[in-house]
Amino acid sequence: MFPTFTGNSRRARNVNLSGQRTANPFTNPSWGGPSTAAAGASKSVALAQAERQQRQHERDRLKAALRIQKTWRGHCVRWSLRASRRQALDRLYDGQDAVDAQQRSVRALPLVLAVNGGVSPEDHRRLVWVAQDLLRSNFSAFVSGAVHFTRLNKLARLLIASLEGSDVATTLPQTQVLLETLNGILKIRPRSIEPVLGRYCRVLGECGRHVSPESPSRDLLRAIVVAPLIATGVPASFTSAAYHEFALSFLTQPDLVLFEADVGSFVADVDTDCLSESLLNNPPAEPKTPKSYLTILWLLAHLVALQKAKRQHTWNPKFLKALYLLLSLSSTRIRAGSRAPDSRGSRETRKPEDMFHNALPPYILNKLSSLIDKDEISSLLDMFTLSSSEFEDASFLAGYILTLIYCFPTLSDDIRMRLYLVDMSTRRGSLPALKFFWNAMSQTSIFSTIVSNEEATLNVLRQKSNSLESSAAKTDSQWHREWRTILLFLELYVFILRLTDDDDFFSGLNSQASVGSTALRLRSSTLSLEELKRLTRFLKHLSFTLYYSAAELLEAAAGPTRNLSGLDDFLASPVRRSNSVDVGRVQKVSTFVITAGIDFDAFRSLVTAAMRMLYERDSRRPFLPQGHWLMTSKFDMEGFFSAVVLEEQRQRELRESGEDDDDGGDGDEMDTDEPANLTFTVQRPSLHAQLERLRTQQRKAARERMLASIGPRLEILRNMPFIVPFEIRVQIFRQFVHLDKERRRGGFIDPDRWRLWILDQHGGGFEHPNSAATQVLGRHQAQITRGRIFLDAMNKFWELEDGLKEPIQITFVDEFGMQEAGIDGGGVTKEFLTSVTTEAFTQDQRLFVTNSQNSYYPNPSAVDQQREALRRAEVPEGSETWRESLADLLRQYEFLGRIIGKCMYEGILIDIVFAGFFLLKWATAGTDTYRANINDLRDLDDELYQGMLQLKNYPGDVSDLDLDFTITDQVSPPDMPVSTVTRNLIPDGENVPVTNENKPLYISYVARHRLAVQPHAQTRAFLRGLGTIIDPAWLSMFNQIELQRLVGGDNSEIDVEDWRRHTFYSGVYAIGDDGEEHPTVKMFWDVVRGLEDRERRDVLKYVTSTPRAPLLGFSQLSPAFSIRDGGQDQDRLPSASTCMNLLKLPQYQTAATLKSKLLYAVSSGAGFDLS
Repeated sequence: MFPTFTGNSRRARNVNLSGQRTANPFTNPSWGGPSTAAAGASKSVALAQAERQQRQHERDRLKAALRIQKTWRGHCVRWSLRASRRQALDRLYDGQDAVDAQQRSVRALPLVLAVNGGVSPEDHRRLVWVAQDLLRSNFSAFVSGAVHFTRLNKLARLLIASLEGSDVATTLPQTQVLLETLNGILKIRPRSIEPVLGRYCRVLGECGRHVSPESPSRDLLRAIVVAPLIATGVPASFTSAAYHEFALSFLTQPDLVLFEADVGSFVADVDTDCLSESLLNNPPAEPKTPKSYLTILWLLAHLVALQKAKRQHTWNPKFLKALYLLLSLSSTRIRAGSRAPDSRGSRETRKPEDMFHNALPPYILNKLSSLIDKDEISSLLDMFTLSSSEFEDASFLAGYILTLIYCFPTLSDDIRMRLYLVDMSTRRGSLPALKFFWNAMSQTSIFSTIVSNEEATLNVLRQKSNSLESSAAKTDSQWHREWRTILLFLELYVFILRLTDDDDFFSGLNSQASVGSTALRLRSSTLSLEELKRLTRFLKHLSFTLYYSAAELLEAAAGPTRNLSGLDDFLASPVRRSNSVDVGRVQKVSTFVITAGIDFDAFRSLVTAAMRMLYERDSRRPFLPQGHWLMTSKFDMEGFFSAVVLEEQRQRELRESGEDDDDGGDGDEMDTDEPANLTFTVQRPSLHAQLERLRTQQRKAARERMLASIGPRLEILRNMPFIVPFEIRVQIFRQFVHLDKERRRGGFIDPDRWRLWILDQHGGGFEHPNSAATQVLGRHQAQITRGRIFLDAMNKFWELEDGLKEPIQITFVDEFGMQEAGIDGGGVTKEFLTSVTTEAFTQDQRLFVTNSQNSYYPNPSAVDQQREALRRAEVPEGSETWRESLADLLRQYEFLGRIIGKCMYEGILIDIVFAGFFLLKWATAGTDTYRANINDLRDLDDELYQGMLQLKNYPGDVSDLDLDFTITDQVSPPDMPVSTVTRNLIPDGENVPVTNENKPLYISYVARHRLAVQPHAQTRAFLRGLGTIIDPAWLSMFNQIELQRLVGGDNSEIDVEDWRRHTFYSGVYAIGDDGEEHPTVKMFWDVVRGLEDRERRDVLKYVTSTPRAPLLGFSQLSPAFSIRDGGQDQDRLPSASTCMNLLKLPQYQTAATLKSKLLYAVSSGAGFDLS
């Protein structure tokens, strides 16, 4: 029944209090218009409102008509009045009556001031008539008082307006008259142009662009330009405004012939102090468009020209600040215009202007190039006079040099070298630049606070006001000045660390070398041990905060949204800008800027680079106290492990969800193309390619910042892992691998259970698998022939890529084609992996070579040797065969990287020792921040290292050795006649001699070439393969020594008790219900305990193929160490199955027999054949 039924069928009464008549709603649908029944009070109100609106509309129309009529009548009257006055003015100059110029000018001035708009040619001609009279009468109309001086203001404005509206090139005689009149006005009353100073300077700049150096009006125009600057009897505010407009309205004009052709004529009348002060007090607006960038660049170029023309013996601090301001504003445009030299075309003498894009005007190129000229920078540093506030002035010098480094990245090392070589004058005498800036940095409150209190670092960084923008004029606080000093020290110190070998570095730990003729520059620039302790504490505390609190700092400094399509405005042509379809995408932009080019990411990278370079040196040759780098107090170490694992899982989920938005790789195709010349012979990309690359970098950076914000502990582990104990990092690494296995294998880590899971996923089960399951499992199975294990493995497993992480099943085939018996329960896989590495590293010296310590690294000449072999085989360069041969070589490196990664992934130790510098590249693979230095050169080529040391310490003139910035590489294979090729270390290096001054840079470039440039393609391919299996971020948690321990095991003394606790027994030796070991087993452990550590390692290598214990103990050995009985024959030797880590030990009766047989088997390499 209906729940609302009451039993009463009478319709309820509907009471309407609205005053409207009710109607059936279904008879008045909304699409049928208003209802005819809608009448009454509401209709009357609506009609009244409509009538009221109609009446108001009529009144508004009437008022508008009256205003229009009034305006029109006023216009007509004014037009008529002006017409009559123009007629009167024309009658004065009709030439019929001879009138005195003075009298006529008195009568004509009121007329011309009343009617002249300065726009029409007729008015322009009339103004010229009056101007001529004023010139003939020497302005007697004003001097005599006939016309009041206040009329000069309006006359000056009319003259400026007339000049603005005329074509200077076609009306030169009339322009000359107007300029002379304007000059006369300025002599009588300079302040008459005060309201229009900006227009005045702009119109003169326009005139100055078209005047030729031979023009008779050149001197007049120059005098008018500087007249407001040298005016006397005017207030200081007028002079300041005049200089400001001179800078922003006159010197910003492009192709200013008047100024550029004869800068010297302006020198006497332009005070650079006043000019600099006007720019500092009222700086230009931050540029947003290409035109505004060019405006700043023209001003900068003209300012540099003016300073050079003055030939001052010291750099004025005000001028330096102004120059720094303009460089900061235009740094982005300058950097974008800076390019590596094009490899196409003829080689010419290296010039700084070659670093710029052709879009910049030649005059700007010339002046900007002079800023980075060797003599100019040296002169700046040598002649920089430090006042009583020397460190305050040093902050602006630091900001200026930092901006130069950012603007000219291809010449940044040259700039750093100039700074490194100079001695700074202080009140306490001369100091090397590094020591000077170290002292300046040490005296800053920021440094003292961070060093003494690690908890205060975040508060120091928060002091940056959110309102501060990136322009230098707004970053002049004490906070910014101190950071600029700190950052320049770090820039210089990182550079010097690259040049400093261990002998020089450690020479300054306990005593300070003095600066003198016998002291080496590098040793005089070292820091003492106490100074290094303070510096490392500062870097450690600062880096921790920059990574752990990055999200908070960036959020606090977040600026307004900015349109990413501004990149089009900056890089693209006007046509492409107008047709841009990528408009409207915006993102939040950080304003955490300390100086031009040093944003948050660059700031953090520089601090991290200095810290890691010191840490790497300390890890290679310790000089700091044990535990100095640890910061365990910052974390609850019990919860740290689980927190890091959770962060990694969250980041992986977000990264995988955003993979579809990626634009692809970063150009790996370059690997097969001229790796030895990557530094300077790259082709210039198109503007479209630059734009897309910048957009991709922005998106990637934004995503990485987002990922970092949810994983601060992971960021710490990846960038400064040494603050966490090594053992905890190893546990985290193992857990990462374990979770990755679970994720990829559906939770089934055991190989057999995973295979069953695959069968179940594809249906059919174990007994009747379908084709899909068979195909999946078949890709993870292979028959491997003894003697060609590496090539068979590559042919079979190359296509797997990261699928190599899953379990593989190996069947060995002997040289006769017969399958070896056995089931792969994990042991055969281990033997396969160790055999691949053994064959690739020890038997094939083509891919990897060893140094004097038998440590392996990629053959630097492998690609060159392959090319040379192809040339001798007469294979056309660039042909399909040529490219495929080089690609196949790099694929071998990549596959070998995957194999090493597979060993680490499965916890299988290999007895291969890698060179320290090569392992450093593993640790920095994710960030590509490896910095080659002379100390790493020792691991590569000790003979070359000793030669570089001899060159560094050469007492005579190095130029006598006739060296240049080139290097000779052997490109022929070892079994062929020697063939070499000479390559440039820098652009045009064959024409740059090595001198005493630049020899540290030469040594640095040699190290860079040998360590990074020459083996670039091979190393990159190997690391790409390694990164396919092991996430590069996981490798970044370890240094080079720790990575070697991770790959090959622990070098510390073997713990026999730990070994014994994690050993399994089978056969007769299986432990029974009583829990007692077999007597022979007890005897074995007594013998092992009595061996020397070297002998224990031999035993361990005999059984497991590696002489080192696993990290975290023998519980991590896979497969576990096992002992099985080998019979009762007392003459039988022990044997081993390294694939299973199994020792077959006969039941010897005495310990002496067991020891002698065991050591004999180990030393003779007895295996299955001698068992």
